[in-house]
Amino acid sequence: MPSPTPLRAVFVDVGETLMRPDPSWEALYARAFADYGVTVEIVALQVALRSVYQGGGYGFDGTFEPSPERSHQRLVEMDRWAFSQLDLAPVPDDFFVHLASLFADPASWLVFADVRPALAALKARGLVVGAVSNWAWQLPELLEGLGLTADMDFVAASARIGYDKPHPGIFQWALERAGVAADEVIHVGDHLDADVAGARAVGIEAVLIDRRGRYADPPADVPILRTMDELLPLVDARLG
Repeated sequence: MPSPTPLRAVFVDVGETLMRPDPSWEALYARAFADYGVTVEIVALQVALRSVYQGGGYGFDGTFEPSPERSHQRLVEMDRWAFSQLDLAPVPDDFFVHLASLFADPASWLVFADVRPALAALKARGLVVGAVSNWAWQLPELLEGLGLTADMDFVAASARIGYDKPHPGIFQWALERAGVAADEVIHVGDHLDADVAGARAVGIEAVLIDRRGRYADPPADVPILRTMDELLPLVDARLG
């Protein structure tokens, strides 16, 4: 069989790949509710959020307007849908502004210990490194505030591109921005549909990162990582 095309770029997902809310997604929501004097049951909140934000996507198909206003509106729509599953009084509009400010605060996030060394190692190998994530408008500023953009060449937040993964549009944007062909890239993410299926649909090699053992029976043809440093041998095997 012919050798694979030499690697020129690595794309990485963000949430649960590079970092997570501290201590958890639902805990950050609960903090926002507490700031408004509302107590929520954490397990029920977790179930409601996961039913809406499933598969690493926001649940919208096709293209949308890439603007700060539309980014916020989409998140409000999804959150209201999740909250409708809970026994809560309607929350005011300014609650969602406050919630967004918490998620945009670098202090709300924990960067996994293996991430900074892995990103630096990828850049040291001369690779183009880009974040490709389903995320709100503020992602570039958040990553900069966390000191992660020093080893990135670009940040593709879906809110700024107009497509959510697994739509090919966001991957095609990243390929153009990186100046590489699809077969010269590895994409790493934590969702089989948004990341693995989405990347493969445009010809990008996909790697699944499963930090918490969520996938009991993953596809046999998908390389699986537990940490980002485990990516480096796969990268080295494809360097020309």
